[in-house]
Amino acid sequence: MVLFASGGSLAIAAVVGILVTTWMTGRITRMNPAAIFISLLFWSWLWGVWGALLAVPITGMIKVMCQHVEEFEPLAEMLSE
Repeated sequence: MVLFASGGSLAIAAVVGILVTTWMTGRITRMNPAAIFISLLFWSWLWGVWGALLAVPITGMIKVMCQHVEEFEPLAEMLSE
């Protein structure tokens, strides 16, 4: 019974972490897939595995900041779809 409960919890966490979070992040940020790929390469090169895990959130924050600063709006458009 313990294995069934822990396995079910692990399966739910994996589905939410892999599918739901990725889908929601892509839908909310509406970022260019090429920009995501390039940022993934850059942050992975810079920080390794931690950079790969943080590449999309960091790039999303950069996009949002660029949308709110008038001088950086062209960069925000480049990162958008």
